Amino acid sequence: MIYSACVVIETPDCKILCDPWFTDGIYDGAWYLHPKIEDPISLIGDCDYVYISHIHPDHYDPKFLHDYFVKYGKKEIFVADFPENYLAMSIQREGFSVSICKSGTKFKNTEISIHPHITNSLSDIDSALLVQYYADNRTHRVLNLNDCIYDPDFLNQFVFKEQIDVMLLGYTGAGPYPQTYFDVEDKSLLEAAGKKRAQFFHRYLETVEHVPSKVRVPFAGQYVLGGCLAVLNDVRGVADAIEIKEIDNRAVVLKEYAGEIDTESLVAVAERTEPISRTSIENRIREIESFPMTYDSINAGLVSVGLVINLLNKALPRARKKSECAEDYFFAFELSSGQMAVLNANRDGVSGVQMIDSSEQLPEPRSEISIDLRYLFGLLTGLFHWNNAEVGSQFQTRRVPDQFSREAQNFLNFLTV
Repeated sequence: MIYSACVVIETPDCKILCDPWFTDGIYDGAWYLHPKIEDPISLIGDCDYVYISHIHPDHYDPKFLHDYFVKYGKKEIFVADFPENYLAMSIQREGFSVSICKSGTKFKNTEISIHPHITNSLSDIDSALLVQYYADNRTHRVLNLNDCIYDPDFLNQFVFKEQIDVMLLGYTGAGPYPQTYFDVEDKSLLEAAGKKRAQFFHRYLETVEHVPSKVRVPFAGQYVLGGCLAVLNDVRGVADAIEIKEIDNRAVVLKEYAGEIDTESLVAVAERTEPISRTSIENRIREIESFPMTYDSINAGLVSVGLVINLLNKALPRARKKSECAEDYFFAFELSSGQMAVLNANRDGVSGVQMIDSSEQLPEPRSEISIDLRYLFGLLTGLFHWNNAEVGSQFQTRRVPDQFSREAQNFLNFLTV
């Protein structure tokens, strides 16, 4: 166990580095590591291959990979096979060697297979890694589910007569809800945070009940928000992995940068038994709460409301071509005091961007978005990506009514010129 979703899976035949993230300020200046280590490259050591589960920057960290390859030489990077393989294209642009793993790849007695989590959405990006080592008397299996959410059809392929030895899976949510959907002073925020924690615990239990395994390692989603977002840390509904031990007696929480477990004895080395110190978290937040966001480098004088409206009108028809919304759903962007730019995500919509006074009746269902104008400019022009902005808690949203629509949320991923 290294940190968050970064683990090393080793057999007698090969050593696979999974999802290394060690660059602070990802998600456009939002996410920081804690606890942080100064030299993760030396700690990890020389691995044979790298597996990247998906394109989110807490899993795919090109800066770290560049530095890692400088020390140990370039490695082959394995990714899942997707119809729209954004990750593979990004890796190739960085000049790395990438192999799309369509089925089991063998290294002597070790077989690795990467399973894309397909939901038939253009926004599908997640994948899982299964490593199997064939010994004389049995098969050793490690399943790394990364950020794949509970999906019975997807998980069925990992149900074997012999149990999975070690299963690594998510236990908490690292998205923007609820911290960007309520005012910080709103009492409903803490209630929503509690419900979010319970929901992810329930998903965890559904997964471990569906896929038989001897040991479970809850991991991933470990970060703190920095800069102007630091005030949101306590209301994210993010749990400590230690809390999983209260509901799963087969859970093992490995200590960051030190923990390990083998598939023979199933005895953990360097198991973490206490929550991460609250004092250390507060100290870390004080270190990073004054750090700038990436969009702060954009000259505000060059970004006008008129320019953004023009970009929205150009981006809207492009996004509708990939929209999964079959019914009306509206996004209302606060561009200036009292003025909202409203657009319809319905793939069959024909109207352009409408400028509406915020005191007037806005259409429903809708999401009202409050965002820095410079950041919106960067999102519309492709300097930044909407999904990273969302996961990074980079804008505030108020839903009317307060109901989640995945199709509407995915629409934003394609709102760019």
